[in-house]
Amino acid sequence: MLRKELLFHKLAVEDYESLVRFLGGRMEAFGYVKASYVPAVVEREKGFPTGLSMGDYGIAIPHTDREHVYESALAIATLKRPIYVHSMIDPTKKVEVSLVILMAVENPDGQVKMLSKLMGLFQDVETLKQLEQANSSEEMYQILSQLELEVV
Repeated sequence: MLRKELLFHKLAVEDYESLVRFLGGRMEAFGYVKASYVPAVVEREKGFPTGLSMGDYGIAIPHTDREHVYESALAIATLKRPIYVHSMIDPTKKVEVSLVILMAVENPDGQVKMLSKLMGLFQDVETLKQLEQANSSEEMYQILSQLELEVV
């Protein structure tokens, strides 16, 4: 699921929806998701936001149903400037986010497994620091490739 072409280092975006549209558009351009994927993610975020505050780090993991996915993939971006995302825990509040992992999972059991692996990543402060301090998408790939983010 980890693809070099879907890793973005210090991406500059105006807001969360623009970011989801950009990342999802890249997934679609590479053939991982259907044209219905981005609108479905944007709509799902309205009712089920995915912003998480993990201590000093804000992370978002937008995703949607597998019916919009051809092949499982993760689009991962660190941000040049943090953006605000509604909290998964309390949707009335916003979380300042600097790491976004757009998740497209085709396997029906894969979404829960991937979320579990990502939660492990989020709790590893050292890895989050390394991602934040990475100097390139290639360096992000080297850090993330050690985490076994594949779903079988």
